[in-house]
Amino acid sequence: MGQKRPMGFLVEEGGTMRTDDSRPRRTRHGVLSAAALAATLTLTPVAAHATPDPPTGPAATVLPPAATAEPGPCPPLTRFRARNFADSADLDNTRQPLPAGTEITLQAVANDGGALLPHMVVLTATDLVKNIDGVWTRVLWQRDWRDGAAVESALVFQAQDDHGNIWQLGEYPELVENELPAGAPETWIAGVASARAGIVVPGDPDRDEPPYLRAEAPAIGLLQCGMVIRTSADEVCAPAICYDDVLVVEEFSPLLAPPVRRSYVPGIGLVAAAQANSDGETLFLSGRRGLTVAERLAADWEAVQLEDRAYETSEVYAETTPMRFDAGDGDADAVRRLMSDRLRR
Repeated sequence: MGQKRPMGFLVEEGGTMRTDDSRPRRTRHGVLSAAALAATLTLTPVAAHATPDPPTGPAATVLPPAATAEPGPCPPLTRFRARNFADSADLDNTRQPLPAGTEITLQAVANDGGALLPHMVVLTATDLVKNIDGVWTRVLWQRDWRDGAAVESALVFQAQDDHGNIWQLGEYPELVENELPAGAPETWIAGVASARAGIVVPGDPDRDEPPYLRAEAPAIGLLQCGMVIRTSADEVCAPAICYDDVLVVEEFSPLLAPPVRRSYVPGIGLVAAAQANSDGETLFLSGRRGLTVAERLAADWEAVQLEDRAYETSEVYAETTPMRFDAGDGDADAVRRLMSDRLRR
């Protein structure tokens, strides 16, 4: 018996996927997507991203003290203009390189004592892209694991502007209970319900800049700000490895506490995310790798099914157009062919 086809795919006779730019159709029974994926090909190969070998195990990371500035309004670091995103789905900022097919794993340790915690985050850059607020974003699939079980599966949408700034334009964080979907009440999409995109990693960081907008979604009470703490910190260490030239960004909210400090290393990306209190935890990089074709296919498939559920459960998500396939390199093109074969079954 063949596998169930996610409802969003449109397949022509013979199994060929085609493009359809129409928006999801709202009915009194829910939302039906006109197309969740299109096999649009990028003929120019994605540039290779050489990165050093990742650290081999978990470690507590030494970070600078938290910012002392009082939280306040955080205007955008730069004006959001869709015309400034020429190759927006190619996330190649040297401090957070996330080419399609990349997986990073973050392991949690306790800030007090450095003991391993049963908490792990796995982030995968898929071969999928999605247009949000006029900008093509890379679809990231993020899973949060606790005690060996997934507690959240999220679609995260990021894009890079022409100045190298990495923006976040939305998130669909689906909760998981007893291995079953349990809704996504914290969903937000830039341009919907007054939500605004913000910058995750600045392209040209400057510690003299005031706090800037990280993300805002008034409908769910979300307001996140960012502030550059260090642009080139040295001796940011784990037991097995130390990093130099580290960008440290503090993320905080005037509405919530405590802040989180994130450390980014050129050529590697995020290596630590620490809550700024002794009772919290530090998520640190424990693995970074390129996925095989089969693994990329599996990740893309899961992301598409997650989007199908998003259209059924979230009125905010229902305002978006479906994801598309972006065959930006040879492996991605192989994934596209395998995906087409799977749809014909």
